[in-house]
Amino acid sequence: MLTDEDRARIATAYEACQIADLARLAITTRDPATALAQAHQLLATAHHLLEAAHAYAHGTNPPERFAATHPEEAADDIADWLLRHHEGELDHKAGTFPRIR
Repeated sequence: MLTDEDRARIATAYEACQIADLARLAITTRDPATALAQAHQLLATAHHLLEAAHAYAHGTNPPERFAATHPEEAADDIADWLLRHHEGELDHKAGTFPRIR
């Protein structure tokens, strides 16, 4: 059974992965309108990360978004993301994300 803290940790990590993916897309954007839209999306996702991190820091339930309502699937997505983006600088003790299922 997952605790509120578990859900908040998963939500925090999930939103961080989303930010990283959005930032990576923004690097190659050549259209100003697309860049602006991506920046807005990054800001919104950063706000979601802040809300999730706040919940994690206080041991409370994170806002009802995908990672909070589907924590097992989100944890699997995070584990997959970490495998895809491993660049040799990941601390294997602190940087892994265990699968829940």
